Amino acid sequence: MAKRKYVIGVDLGGTKTEACLMDTSRNVSGRLRFPSKPHLGLDHVIGNIVKLVNRVSDNKPVAAIGIGTAGTYNPAGDILHGAPHTPVYETPGFIRKLREVMKAPLVVENDANCLALAEYFESCEGKYTCVMAVIMGTGFGCGLVLNGKLYRGATGGAGEIGHTTVNYMGRQCECGRSGCAESYLSGPSHSRRYFELTGKQLNIKEIWKLYERGDRYAIRLFDESCLIMGEVFANAVNVLDLEAIILGGGVSNIPIWYEKVPPIMIKSFFGPPRDHIPILKAQLGDSAGVFGAAYLALREIGAMEF
Repeated sequence: MAKRKYVIGVDLGGTKTEACLMDTSRNVSGRLRFPSKPHLGLDHVIGNIVKLVNRVSDNKPVAAIGIGTAGTYNPAGDILHGAPHTPVYETPGFIRKLREVMKAPLVVENDANCLALAEYFESCEGKYTCVMAVIMGTGFGCGLVLNGKLYRGATGGAGEIGHTTVNYMGRQCECGRSGCAESYLSGPSHSRRYFELTGKQLNIKEIWKLYERGDRYAIRLFDESCLIMGEVFANAVNVLDLEAIILGGGVSNIPIWYEKVPPIMIKSFFGPPRDHIPILKAQLGDSAGVFGAAYLALREIGAMEF
C-alpha cells in the first residue's frame, strides 16, 4: 500500500494567517490560525507562518506547501506585486526567505485564485467549466477557472477585476488610480461612501442594518453598488463567456447582491443569448483560501490537476 502523503495549505491575509493539513484524498486533519499582524514587520510574518506550519503538521511528513496571499508573485524578481493593503508582503526577497526556512517545496499563488479553486471543486466541478470567483472584503478581486483549468494569464496577474475602471474620473483607489471597481465595491469603500453622504463612520454590516430599516442613504448606497456590480460582472461575462459567478469574502454575506445584481447583468449582456448567469454564494466561507492553497500543494506532488 502506498504511503499516505500530506500537504499544508497556508492562507496569508492581512488580518489572519491560517494553515491546514490535508492528505492526498483531500481530507483535512488539522487547522490552525493566528493573527497576521503585518505591522510588526516581515520577520514576524515569516516566523508566524513557520510556527503555524510546524504546529499544524503534527509531526507528519509534509510533501509540499501551498500559500495563497494578496498580489501576484514574480519569481524573476522574487517579489509580490499588487498587495496595497499589506505592503510588507511586497518586500523583495520575502518568498525566498520563506523558502529557506521551510522543509518542503513551496508554491505561491494569489488568494483569489485559491478561493476560485476551492469553490470550483466544492460546488461547480461537473456543472460549470467557466467560472469567476470574486473575493469581496477589504479588497475586490477574482480568480478564474476557464475550461476547468485555473487561468493565470501570461504573467500570473489575471483576475484583477477590482482594478478595472468604472469611472476614469471617479474615486481614488488605494492602488493610486481613479475609478477602480474596488474603490466602489469593497467593504471600506462602502464605509467611505456612507460617510460622504451622512458624515457618519459605519462599517458595511452596520450600513446594511440601516438599509433593512429603510434608511434612505443606505438604500441609495446599495442601489449604486448593485448597478456598478452588475455592469462589472456583465463586462466579465461578455469578455470571458462565463457560466457562473461565485461571491466570497465578508462583503458577500450581504444578501442584496444575489437578488438585485443578476437582473442588472442581463440588461448588459452582449453576444450569444444568456438568459441567466447565476451568482452563487461561496460554500466554504473563510476556509476557501486555505483549502485552495492546499490544492496547490497537491498539484505540486501530482495528486490534482487543474
